[in-house]
Amino acid sequence: MLRKILLLLVTSAFFFLNAPSPITLTIGGGTTGFVTDAEAAWNSIEGFFDDLGRSIRQTTRQITRSTRPKTRSTSSKHRKTPAVSINRSTLAPTEVYRGEQVTLTLRYVIQGAPDGGMRVRERSTLNRDDKELTVLKDETSVKTNGVWENTLSFAVPASAQPGNYSVTLQISGQGKSTSARRSFTVLR
Repeated sequence: MLRKILLLLVTSAFFFLNAPSPITLTIGGGTTGFVTDAEAAWNSIEGFFDDLGRSIRQTTRQITRSTRPKTRSTSSKHRKTPAVSINRSTLAPTEVYRGEQVTLTLRYVIQGAPDGGMRVRERSTLNRDDKELTVLKDETSVKTNGVWENTLSFAVPASAQPGNYSVTLQISGQGKSTSARRSFTVLR
């Protein structure tokens, strides 16, 4: 029994000296347990991502079918060089409280795609202080020429820290990529 207590003390001392954050050791009622600030922080982070993941809603729809120019000479040029470009991007509201919805709209144009369409990747990430927190959407599908609109909305998690956040919207196709960044502030 004395060996077990000594082993527990030595192990605990090693853990206390090497721990990155303060640790509380709770002893009472015949039970012992460890509660760490790191564990509470981890649970808060997990809660943030769980809440965020449950609230994400998105749709993509084609607005117009073709954006090919009417003249022959330019039309053949567009067929040789497929392109994806951002027409418009919006985020509203720009100031929110925890629990409120943020809605992003990205309208983009596909030109010069072959008749069967081309593979297009839509990727949206949530960022804070220029660091990527999570991927909100990452989807690849075949799209035909025309104007496309993607709407993505999510609720700001109750555990979100007040401050500035941004969403990066990226569209890629045929080895080319274009992106837009929109910002919002979580208020206290």
